[in-house]
Amino acid sequence: MTRSFNTFIGVDLGGGKGKNTGVALLRCNGGRARVVFVGTRSPSAVPFHDRELLSFIRQNGEDALVAIDAPLASTVCLRCRAQHCPGLAECVDPVVQWFRDKGDRLAAPERSTGKPATTPYTQRACEIILQRQHGIMPREALGQGMGPLTARARYLVRALEGEYRLNEELIEVYPKATIHRLFGAEKAKIYKRQVNTWRTRAQILEALADQLSFEIWREGCLRNDHCFDAVICAYTAYLWATEGWTLPEEDADIYRQDGWIWIPPLAEEKEREEEDC
Repeated sequence: MTRSFNTFIGVDLGGGKGKNTGVALLRCNGGRARVVFVGTRSPSAVPFHDRELLSFIRQNGEDALVAIDAPLASTVCLRCRAQHCPGLAECVDPVVQWFRDKGDRLAAPERSTGKPATTPYTQRACEIILQRQHGIMPREALGQGMGPLTARARYLVRALEGEYRLNEELIEVYPKATIHRLFGAEKAKIYKRQVNTWRTRAQILEALADQLSFEIWREGCLRNDHCFDAVICAYTAYLWATEGWTLPEEDADIYRQDGWIWIPPLAEEKEREEEDC
């Protein structure tokens, strides 16, 4: 399921009023992706607040795939339009049923502490899967400190409706998870805010050199958390398109409703996808 995109925009989303949103722009040529822009300011030297970010995406949007490092789907309880809430134990929503039937079993600790195993009003199914099946700790959609970021991400999804459809031209990614899958848990642990940060990032980019090149000053990307993550976001989008990633067959309808964080599949998963194709 290869997809036809020539442009890949990666967004490491920060707060709407801050200066920490990083954006990377990749162009595809001859089977390789080239980084042609990366920064925390737009080409007009303005931080990527909402207006500048939306403008940048639209100006580069022809044949573009956008990958954002933030929750692009609300939790099931926030999406609910029922007149009266029956409570989680009685709710008939398929996503809440998934939490009761599968999510709780996946998330339940070995020794019960009496605390709820999951909370569908703050978590999404994909976050349970990422942590419990893949060993990657996600950021919960409405976990501590995530409310403003999730709200901004949802605003961007709405603002881009009609131009970018979720899981078609717009995908949710997690740079740390991409690095975990491609380079292992240790590099995912130390590539940010550690003693060997610059060196670790340089090693990652060197390992990707066959598929990813730079037309700009690469060292600026190595020195900045948000710029580096934006490049990884865009590269994840490039892999998503060129390798034809698909949702897991089991519970795919749940993930379409509740959102999905796209990460590189393991080798055996790739083999199954190729056989299916």
